[in-house]
Amino acid sequence: MKAENLELLQSGLKTLELKPPKGALERLVAYHDYLLEYNLNVNLTGFRDERESVIKNLLNALAPWRFVDASRATADVGTGGGMPGIPLAIMLGMERLALVETKNKKCDFLRLACKRFAPGVEVLQKDAHEIRRSFGQIVSIAYGTLEKLVEATTHMRAPGSRILAWKGRAESVEKEIAECTGRFRKWKVEPFDVPELEAERHMCILQV
Repeated sequence: MKAENLELLQSGLKTLELKPPKGALERLVAYHDYLLEYNLNVNLTGFRDERESVIKNLLNALAPWRFVDASRATADVGTGGGMPGIPLAIMLGMERLALVETKNKKCDFLRLACKRFAPGVEVLQKDAHEIRRSFGQIVSIAYGTLEKLVEATTHMRAPGSRILAWKGRAESVEKEIAECTGRFRKWKVEPFDVPELEAERHMCILQV
């Protein structure tokens, strides 16, 4: 990582008041370097510029960290290149995290990345609909609409589980909530800021 982008990352973490555990910053940077290197051959992320990726991948994943319960068994649904799961696991010390992804090439990357930078993280190469295993927390950045996320994780949610979805503009969030049915409309919507990103961001939280 270029020095100016490392400085950007460190400044962003300071703004977020997120202090890296011992060795975590080094692992986070190494993971990000590996992600962009691997991305040259396999489409893992649309953000190819290093600075943009630091902001829109790493800092976006970590910005709402206070809403995440690091002690719960957690599934990151539709993780792609590992967002938000791997950065959260590294920075929050999450030891019970599973990355859910269907595509072979992405799972190959995730297994290698986890082995190197987040050894406690598991990779589940399955469609979320097929998973019959209970998690106390579901997180997702880019799986789809809130309704789609709720429907896909029906058999993954333990009693009292929670769903956390990273979303954008308030109007879009309101529309997605309106598309949900019954008790699944009771989302708590919390705005959050991503350092150096001039865009609306909201965390949608559903206690199931």
